[in-house]
Amino acid sequence: MGLVVGLDLGTTRCKAVAVTPAGTVAAAASADYALHTPHPGWAEQPADAVWRGAVAALQALAAQAPARQIEGLGLSGAMHSLLPVNADGAPLAPALTWADQRAAPQAEALRRQLGSRAAHALYTRTGCRLNALYHPAKLRWWREAAPAVWVQAARFVALKDWVLWRLTGAWLTDEGLASTTGLLDLRRLEWDFEALSAAGIEASRLPALSPAAVVGGTLLPAAARATGLPAGLPVAPGSSDGGAANLGAGAVLPGQTVVTVGTSGAVRRLVAEPWLDQRERTWCYVLAAGHWFAGGAINNGGLALQWVRERFYADEPGDLGYARLLQEAAAIAPGAEGVVVLPYFSGERSPHWNPEARAVVTGLGLEHTRAHIARAALEGVAYCLADVWAALGQPPSAPGLAWPEACLTGSISRNPIWAQIVADVLGAVLLADQAADASAVGGALFGHLALGHLACLEDAAHRPPLAERYTPDPRRHAEYAERHQHFQALYARLFT
Repeated sequence: MGLVVGLDLGTTRCKAVAVTPAGTVAAAASADYALHTPHPGWAEQPADAVWRGAVAALQALAAQAPARQIEGLGLSGAMHSLLPVNADGAPLAPALTWADQRAAPQAEALRRQLGSRAAHALYTRTGCRLNALYHPAKLRWWREAAPAVWVQAARFVALKDWVLWRLTGAWLTDEGLASTTGLLDLRRLEWDFEALSAAGIEASRLPALSPAAVVGGTLLPAAARATGLPAGLPVAPGSSDGGAANLGAGAVLPGQTVVTVGTSGAVRRLVAEPWLDQRERTWCYVLAAGHWFAGGAINNGGLALQWVRERFYADEPGDLGYARLLQEAAAIAPGAEGVVVLPYFSGERSPHWNPEARAVVTGLGLEHTRAHIARAALEGVAYCLADVWAALGQPPSAPGLAWPEACLTGSISRNPIWAQIVADVLGAVLLADQAADASAVGGALFGHLALGHLACLEDAAHRPPLAERYTPDPRRHAEYAERHQHFQALYARLFT
């Protein structure tokens, strides 16, 4: 058994890895693309730019790994994107991404139209509340705000679905990614009739549903020429980036928890059956048939850090600016000497579901510097993750009890200062994935499952090599617990 390529289509970066059935990464490559914000509340992406990124990453990977060793390809993709395409598959407009909030009025109108009882029933079936993030509201936006596009669109697909079509010619969406749309029945793994009705769309205008770990098609000759991979290569649809990250981190058993921070952030807990919150603060998605994960995502992870770097560390380019930011933040004591950043630069998802929330910097005095703002931003993102951690029913840490453990994935895995802050705030031991590309590794493992190299999902539950183990400091955790309460009170005063 040779290598399978995992292709992860992230929000601003495409990652490609060649992976053994044991989860060992033999080669890796990446390419960047932009997230466009042409108007307040808009966050969109041209599909062609994502395709060019995928091609560039696969070309770079193919140059490293001999073609004879590559036996398949598996995909992973960012959740919640929605792209209208015509009958020939050509995009009719940029895709709406997870960060796009333009459908907020449609979400509110749907809630009023359905009523609270029916809206909550929809949540209990689909795992997704009525919100601008999900497809019912986004589809209503296309129909109401862009009727010409709505009429021309033969299909509405995710960006990963479209890339799969470019690779294989097959219109498929996996059950995991479909469960993040708000249109799928979590238990039956079928499109939910009431959700489709609320969205105003027929199932025929959506891709066909597919399991994650099957061969969904083979690489077309044109795609093979573009990427450098062999024509006829089997391709598995894979799953959402969140689900694939769970698999890539070796977390597929009920009770295991994964914390991810990249452009955004999330806390995801594996559950034996769909787990829903009575207050709808969290979501529940499908990993694969018979496997679910409950959690919450925050809008502002790396986005908050990027904002600080661009405004206060622009004198040093690129990664040098980030390195200086982190170096200076590390020199500031926990609590940033009273400076607090509520990092809601693009609104917030879990647990508040408030697209109108905005970032706030408070507590500044003449004695403070950019380093205090940097430290406070890192801590602010950690507090947002702690809000989700609590909403999932994670028990608070208590003196004398063992710290709970969670896997840590995403770009934060290469950021020891920030990872330690998150461990201290959560009161949890964080086991950082050495590869730091868990979603791409998970996509590859779905490919190995599709090819029969692994018998079941549990066989893929390897423990990846750890880059670091971050253990909370009891004194800092107690201090952060108090400051987290202040953070929550500040949010309540400003936004509720």
